[in-house]
Parts: sequence; structure tokens; C-alpha cells
Amino acid sequence: MEKLKLIVAIAGHGLGERMCHALEGAGCAACFHLSGQGTAKAAWMEYLGLTDTRRDVLLAPCAEGKTKDALAALQVAMGEARYFAVTVPFSSIAGRDTYDLLAKGGNAHG
Repeated sequence: MEKLKLIVAIAGHGLGERMCHALEGAGCAACFHLSGQGTAKAAWMEYLGLTDTRRDVLLAPCAEGKTKDALAALQVAMGEARYFAVTVPFSSIAGRDTYDLLAKGGNAHG
């Protein structure tokens, strides 16, 4: 079974669908789109171009071998828009049953 990574991508409000289409198109099995709100120090917000405190947050489990392509597709799709994206080894944040379920492509309802 191939290892999974979790892609976490954050951008300004309204950019989530664009990010989701890019990640799913690059082979991520699913994309969970969440709304967030928060602030950071003003200097960081200005540096990132995030003056609105509303955010779109995406969580996308992806096979380790596809993460490089997924991040590249995200970069192309976002163009000049500012965003933040990282990958985290999924095994460090998910229980074994959840990990197995996502790695095999199943769902909780059979």
C-alpha cells in the first residue's frame, strides 16, 4: 500500500473551489473544503496578501507519489493568487483504520 500524505492548503475566501479542482485533477482522492476565519500579525497578513480574515482551507489526502504533481497543479491553478500549502505524512495524524480506508479508496458506508 502506497503511503499517503495530507495536503493542507489555505487561501483567501473564494479560492477554495479552484484549489479543489486542481488537487482532485492531479490525483488526490478527495478534497475537504472548510471555511476558516482568523488573524495573524498585521505584517504577516500584508506579506501574504490576506487582508480579509476569511479563509478557504482544503484538506486533501493524496498518494505520496502524486503529491509533487498535485502541488504543481495547485501552483498553476492559483496563478498570481496568494496561498499556503504544506504536506504532512498522513500516518502521523490518522488512526490505522482511517488510513487503511483512505489508502484503499473506500468510504465509511461500504
